[in-house]
Amino acid sequence: MTSQIPIDTLRRLDRALRRHPWQQPNEDAWRGRELGLALLQGLRDTLPTCDVATAVTMAVDAAAPPAEHAERGFDEQWSRYTLVWAARSLVTESLDADAPAAAALRAMAGAVAGVPLRVRGSAGADDASVFEAMIDATRQAFDGVVAEGYAAALLQQVKHSASLLVVGNHAVDDLLRGAVIRSDRVAHARGVDRWVFASTDERRALAAQGLAEAAWALAARSTAEADPRVRRRLVRVACQLAARVDRVGLWVPAGATAAAAVAVAASVTTTTTTTGPAPEAAAAPSPKTERTMDEKKITPVLKSLEVDATDAAWRLAGSQFVKLAREPIVALLSRHLGPDDPSLRGRIAAFLDTEIGASLLSGVLSLGLSAMPLPPGDVSHKLARELRIRAMAGTSDVVADVLMGPLRQVAVTYLQGGGRAPEAESVAREPAGLPGGDFLDALKTAAAHSPVESAAHS
Repeated sequence: MTSQIPIDTLRRLDRALRRHPWQQPNEDAWRGRELGLALLQGLRDTLPTCDVATAVTMAVDAAAPPAEHAERGFDEQWSRYTLVWAARSLVTESLDADAPAAAALRAMAGAVAGVPLRVRGSAGADDASVFEAMIDATRQAFDGVVAEGYAAALLQQVKHSASLLVVGNHAVDDLLRGAVIRSDRVAHARGVDRWVFASTDERRALAAQGLAEAAWALAARSTAEADPRVRRRLVRVACQLAARVDRVGLWVPAGATAAAAVAVAASVTTTTTTTGPAPEAAAAPSPKTERTMDEKKITPVLKSLEVDATDAAWRLAGSQFVKLAREPIVALLSRHLGPDDPSLRGRIAAFLDTEIGASLLSGVLSLGLSAMPLPPGDVSHKLARELRIRAMAGTSDVVADVLMGPLRQVAVTYLQGGGRAPEAESVAREPAGLPGGDFLDALKTAAAHSPVESAAHS
């Protein structure tokens, strides 16, 4: 294994692993410091001669304290903390190396942080209070981190996604890919020359550096948390980020070389258009004259498909935004409505999963986006409109389901009563009136032959 690694890379590897985050010997977490220093020493001894997974496993096993001298989860926390530092130090060492050595160091950094650890069990299951503390800690981890250029933009984007990483159930690669692409747009909008005019390899190095700094910010924040479960969750997320410092370069847009080629191609096209066609092409018929009736029929269809695809994209964006925002909203509501009730979070989440809950959440998100002080025509305004339409449609559908039941019952009842006997409506009915003369004559006759009247005459 030693012969396969160049001497310069081995020298940089040793120098990177000799740096450590414990600058003061009398730090409070002296037991964690001892474990970390022993782990770094083990990595220096094993990485040049073993594969990364074996080297990390051997170094962690050798550095971990006996079980009776440490709380459960102690070795996992400080082992991951040290591995994130090692990955960050390797990425820093790769910045001024040549291309092969830089690629090897970044690959080793990602592999070191991504090795599964065989550590002792956790210190208890997470509950609502731990969940809230983890979200707050991820947001506070990036406060005060000094960065500039593209690294600053990437740190800001990772900060927005860190709470989703802590919550879990989200694809880490998808979240980081979106953060890298958005950071590229921010860097171009701010005119960061070191990023705009950088080559693809330079951009990959800068992206790896920014992601390594974000991972270390979370790991460093873990030492300030009192709850060991919060500390352990933070360093786990930090390892997930650090494990992708080598992969993050694949999501970076092309650098200045590809951009220059596109610019040259555009200039050539413009020159050809302005100088006019060649003599052979001058006699060629115009494309407009060669357009057939089929092309004229297809063009409106293509335009309609383009409009439909754009609408579908906005609808998809609104749906994904609601899904991603649901967990943080649930955490915020459970924190303020019932911080001591672990079951409240489940009830709130179940309500927001219903149709009316999703509609109300869409309306709230639309209102929040509309209230943001952004310039007209911004993406947020279009997304707010899509969410508003989604909320109106969902709420109206639920209300319609509630009202249509009684309405159908009333309609059926009255329709059945009005159409039961159509023949009776056609028969003329005489209005009620006073008794006629025939009726009075019959009464007189009956009275004359009654037993009472006969007895009187006798």
